Amino acid sequence: MAGKKKLDARTAAFLALTKIEEEGAFTNLALSDVFAKHHIQGRDKGLATEITYGVVTYKLTLDWLIEQITGRPAEKLDRPVLLVLRIGFYQLFYLDRIPAPAIVHTTVELVKKTKKRALAPFVNGVMRGALRKKNRLPWPSRQNDLLTYLSLVYSHPSWMVKRWLARMTEAETEALLQANNTAPAVSLRVNNLRTQREQLLESLARAGLEVKPSQIIPEGVLLTKGGGQLTQLPAYQKGLFHLQSESAMLVSRILDPAPGSKVLDACSAPGGKTTHLAALMKNQGEIIALDIFAHRLQLVELNAKRLGAKIIKTKLLDAQLLEPEHFGLFDHILLDVPCSGLGVIRRKPDIKWRRREEEIKELAKTQKNLLDKAAAVLKRGGTLVYSTCTNEPEETSEVIKDFLARHPDFTPVELANYLPASWHKESNTPGIQLYPHLHGIDGFYIVKLRHT
Repeated sequence: MAGKKKLDARTAAFLALTKIEEEGAFTNLALSDVFAKHHIQGRDKGLATEITYGVVTYKLTLDWLIEQITGRPAEKLDRPVLLVLRIGFYQLFYLDRIPAPAIVHTTVELVKKTKKRALAPFVNGVMRGALRKKNRLPWPSRQNDLLTYLSLVYSHPSWMVKRWLARMTEAETEALLQANNTAPAVSLRVNNLRTQREQLLESLARAGLEVKPSQIIPEGVLLTKGGGQLTQLPAYQKGLFHLQSESAMLVSRILDPAPGSKVLDACSAPGGKTTHLAALMKNQGEIIALDIFAHRLQLVELNAKRLGAKIIKTKLLDAQLLEPEHFGLFDHILLDVPCSGLGVIRRKPDIKWRRREEEIKELAKTQKNLLDKAAAVLKRGGTLVYSTCTNEPEETSEVIKDFLARHPDFTPVELANYLPASWHKESNTPGIQLYPHLHGIDGFYIVKLRHT
């Protein structure tokens, strides 16, 4: 740690949030960068992570709260002051284990470390005002303005809430909003090319982690307590496991390629699903992994090397330009398309503030193009899995409905064999729509089609 400046949790959070606001960095990458460049103790890393993700998750609500106390629009405040107040308000309104006087004190001390240190008396007054008025703020009426109420209480853009209220009940919408604000369990995929689940469970337990087997994926493991830098564990560096969500694991499971198959992963980076397919194929056969960015294909290659997946061949190619003469025809195709990502908000809260509703229709056009191109390189009798990490019909069921209407030689495959028994009634063909509030995993749409 020589040469690295020592940081406390709140300063680390401030630096990460500054990168997010000024550079457009994603939350996880901003935190990783701050942690890599500074000396931060383990407990402080945990609190910095919690504060940073909390501020990003509740940004809309925090800004409303700040406006109620200051009497001015949040965007009119100097950015360092606004970020400091968001950090203070998040602790005051959403964390109950830190005493209020300590929150006020640390928030004032934090602004003194910025270029706006002269505004410390202002920050002190705002924090004390928030403490006084905390329980008597003018929240919108649920009865008179449900949309604004849900948007503000659960800190989601109103256009998202409006979409969900249009196709779900009030109770279902609220459950989804709540689930989106609840951090998911950390999940790992056992690399069956190098070990088995029981052996990995024992290894992780010896390393001091509390883990349990997934009830959804045979090679899935859930972390119930502990954590830290999992990528620093010897088991990770030896390629015994990969960090991956259960929904993402389910996608490869549903494609279910046999050893010896020729497989296309049309949108492969960073390679979690690609390497899972290689393990399911027992490293027998061939996987062509495409992506449009060279640096992301390098991630596929690095993951393949670490995990010992030797049948993956990467190719820099936009799958929208894919033609049969490129690679011939495939037995199986995985098409995990670019999408709005609204199904993984609980994992990536940045999405709430980055996405715009009009992007959904544009993404749907790309998805349809990708599906048509993939269909043209699938063998007769072969299977194709179309998946998205979103819940929006324009990107999911409507894409497939349009495709099947134009391709009568494709038929949906029943998914019950790949799903927990309790989900069977929901796997109405074509495909299944997963929701975090219903299934406890990320929101994905997965459909399997056969070329007849």
